[in-house]
Amino acid sequence: MAQVISRRVREYFSDSPFGESPPPVIYSPATQEEIAVLESRAGQVLESGYREFLSLTDGLEFRSLFFLGCHDWESGEIREVAETFRETVLECDPEDVGIPPGAPIFPIAVNRDGSWGVFLIDIAEIAEERYWWTGEGDDFFFTGFADVLAFLDDPGSFDPRETLL
Repeated sequence: MAQVISRRVREYFSDSPFGESPPPVIYSPATQEEIAVLESRAGQVLESGYREFLSLTDGLEFRSLFFLGCHDWESGEIREVAETFRETVLECDPEDVGIPPGAPIFPIAVNRDGSWGVFLIDIAEIAEERYWWTGEGDDFFFTGFADVLAFLDDPGSFDPRETLL
């Protein structure tokens, strides 16, 4: 988490002395009560890394990906994008990459146009992976939230599975 934020700050200041990209935003931590409400909304136990992330910052924009916090589910454009992307993904047969029918999938990150994102998944009966990065023809599976952040920070740092089949 610290590496991702560090890189985001460096990128911001490397644009120009004033930073032409949007400034990095670190939100107030989510409370344990807010995290419990989000867990209920997700319909599954939150993975410990994502839970820790929310307790440090309740959301984060990194590169073109918005990591959703508890506050994002109250209302707003990014919530609508995440919900629409989830519906689209469910219509496209996630079984093709090994996710069983009816498995809970919950968006934790999306890009602004909803063409790719990251889902928290609960498929313990077939795999230990808890995260599914999908969109624009890509499918990557990660065990922990730290692995997702490491891959986003440096794609060569982690070799995710591309299918659960």
